[in-house]
Amino acid sequence: MRLLRSIMLGLVLSSGATGAGAEPVTLDVVLTTTEDISLNFQNDRQHFLTLLLREGTAAGDDVFEGAEVAEYGMHDITVGVGGEASGYIVATTVAGDIAYFRWHLRAFFVEGNEGTSRVANSGLWELAGGTGRFAAQRGTGSLTIGFPSKTERRYVLTGDISPVPAPR
Repeated sequence: MRLLRSIMLGLVLSSGATGAGAEPVTLDVVLTTTEDISLNFQNDRQHFLTLLLREGTAAGDDVFEGAEVAEYGMHDITVGVGGEASGYIVATTVAGDIAYFRWHLRAFFVEGNEGTSRVANSGLWELAGGTGRFAAQRGTGSLTIGFPSKTERRYVLTGDISPVPAPR
């Protein structure tokens, strides 16, 4: 995870995402699983790997308001311990522009209220490509996943997107 954070920090610093032309963005979306392929480990009933397609419509008040969003993710989980997840999030704006986000997240089960456990997680994303307004852009930021229900996940991506600098 430290290596990933170092790489992402390097991308932020080299991209100029905090410089002129940077646009702060938030993608806030509740996604529901529409396809699921799982591998359950027979020797460890708490360990499973799942490949997911989740879909939903984004909320918010910026470029992603009303965007149709799909997550293509791989989640490697050990119940009660934690897990890692990574994949791509594809957001198609109301205007038809597409942003492809590559993401990686680490999660841990921690003690919650009254002896229950809860998931604590933190992740990173980068803009891996796009069309329309995202075609010549790059960006990076943070990701968290919330759990509004047993079947829904709330993905919140925050960060900056900016134009790719012209060659010198």
